[in-house]
Amino acid sequence: MKEEKKEKAPFGEKEVREANEELRRFRRARAERENRVREEEKFFRMRVAPKVHRNREQESFAPCSAWLVNTVLQKHADMMEHMPTASCLAREPGDVEDARALSSILPVVLERCEFESVYSDNMWAKLKHGMCAYGVFWNNTLENGVGDIDVRRVEVSQLFWQPGVRRLQDSRAVYYVQAMEEEALYAAFPHYNGKGASAAAMGLCTPCAEGGMVAVIDRYYKKHLPDGRTVLHYCKFTGDQLLFASENDPAFENGWYEHGKYPFVLDILYPVEGECEGFGYIALAKDPQLYIDRMDRNLIEYMDWATRIRYFAKRNAGVREEDFTDLTKRIVEVDGDIDEERLHQITVAGLDPLWLQLKNAKVDELKETTANRDFLQGATDGGVTAASAILALQEAGSKTVRDIVAASYRAFVQVVELILECVRQFYSEERCFRILGANGKYEYLHWNNANMLRATQTGQLCDGTVAARRPVFDIVVRAERMDPYTRYSHNEMLMELYRMGVFAPENKGPAAVLLEGMDFSGVGRLRDLLARQV
Repeated sequence: MKEEKKEKAPFGEKEVREANEELRRFRRARAERENRVREEEKFFRMRVAPKVHRNREQESFAPCSAWLVNTVLQKHADMMEHMPTASCLAREPGDVEDARALSSILPVVLERCEFESVYSDNMWAKLKHGMCAYGVFWNNTLENGVGDIDVRRVEVSQLFWQPGVRRLQDSRAVYYVQAMEEEALYAAFPHYNGKGASAAAMGLCTPCAEGGMVAVIDRYYKKHLPDGRTVLHYCKFTGDQLLFASENDPAFENGWYEHGKYPFVLDILYPVEGECEGFGYIALAKDPQLYIDRMDRNLIEYMDWATRIRYFAKRNAGVREEDFTDLTKRIVEVDGDIDEERLHQITVAGLDPLWLQLKNAKVDELKETTANRDFLQGATDGGVTAASAILALQEAGSKTVRDIVAASYRAFVQVVELILECVRQFYSEERCFRILGANGKYEYLHWNNANMLRATQTGQLCDGTVAARRPVFDIVVRAERMDPYTRYSHNEMLMELYRMGVFAPENKGPAAVLLEGMDFSGVGRLRDLLARQV
């Protein structure tokens, strides 16, 4: 009896070799940017902890100013003031309850992932280097093995995609490279052969770092199923050894992630044309900062020359230098007569104001280039003293911040969409969430993904196939905490409406018309309260 031929696994040694070659091509295309980021980080650290320079007398002075650091600090504070939160809106009437439940669950999931810390770390990277990355994964080890969604910061230097694509989702494949201790790798994958790729060679740690670190590579790639769906598969390997491949496991015939998207989201500050990359404030303002530092260094040295009392003295002038420089001596004995020919004080010409003006012009250039003007930090000139005028100037000058925030909100929408798809795929068991109720008190919500998996028949296609849909939700993003100016203007507007009698019972009709045409946070709740008035 002829032995049946064993079917070859879809992902094997040949595919691992091809994946390694593809990763090398992706890394070569990114080499220039990685070098730039390393130089920018070194430049930024020099402004935070300046290297001590010494003059000819070996006296130290710091030539680095922190104008660029201040810009990054101010922008980071603005971004944290606009940290996003999201709510879900149903597209169909039957999904309203699920949308309300998901809107309450999302803050709980993000809080458990410590999203505020993730967001803060990513904003530092975005402002300094122009881009940051989020990863939305399903982690089987969370919640005592039940598993839960894990939103993490991903180092862009460890993420590789196809060169020349404008959107990450258009890449042929995405690689995520991480350093892992060899002992942990043996524990997770007992079949590991001990021939993994060196983490130092992949640039994940310095050569002098502790040994035993292995570069483990996750490759995500998309597959089109016969029924028209696109799913995401995943494999893990190190060196030439395959550790895991979802295509080889029948349990993942619908893919590792059924939503068919890469679990990474890029947030870009200033985009580079033709690439899904960006540049940040260091690249934008590095040259003005270097000019300012050079001027500061020269001015400090000039001040050192101008304020130090020195003398020209003829040889054998009859003055002992030790006695002359000893300030404790009331009398300095000399040999012979002392006149200006034998001992003459060195004078330095006064500094031309033009050089100070030029330095201040460079400082102003850096402020204008980075949109970090003085009034955004509370300082004003030109006689502006009224609080309302200062607030108005700050609001008018924060257009750049609002543009950066809007880009981060667009990235956050993608993060929330990936979270919802993970909820749809993995929340099969009922879970309990402590949520904030409408009355401001905590309530407990028991929920699973049964309704999200429910397919609703929408009709019949021309080939006789039944058309169905799953619940889809729109994402609305807003700032979790309003900034002081927005809160102030919002409260002032409501107080003014109250003083005008808008909320009086007899004005219910005109008030409803007025609120219908207004758009501000909480207007929907006001409409509901007004509708319930007797």
